[in-house]
Amino acid sequence: MKVGTLVECIDGAFSNKQLQALKQIPVKGNHYFIREIAEYPHGVGVLLEELRNPLVPAYGLMLEPSFAIERFREIEGLDEAIDELLEVLETENV
Repeated sequence: MKVGTLVECIDGAFSNKQLQALKQIPVKGNHYFIREIAEYPHGVGVLLEELRNPLVPAYGLMLEPSFAIERFREIEGLDEAIDELLEVLETENV
C-alpha cells in the first residue's frame, strides 16, 4: 500500500476507549483513499482522505490518530486503471 491507494475497510471494530477518542472511524466494507502512512514503534498506521480526527498527544507530539494498516485491504488493479484514465483526460484537454 502507498499514499493514494484505494482500500476497503475489513475491520471496523473499535473499543469503547477508541470510540470515545475518535471523531470519525472507518466502517467495514467502505472504501477510502490513503493520504498518509505512519510508522510507529507498535506498528504501521494510515490516515485516510475521507476521515479527519483532532490531534492528540502521542510520542511527545500532537498527532492525528491513525488506523492500523491491517484494518484495510488494497483494491487490486485500480491504480493502473486510474493512471490510464488520467492519461486519457490529460490528452483530451491538450
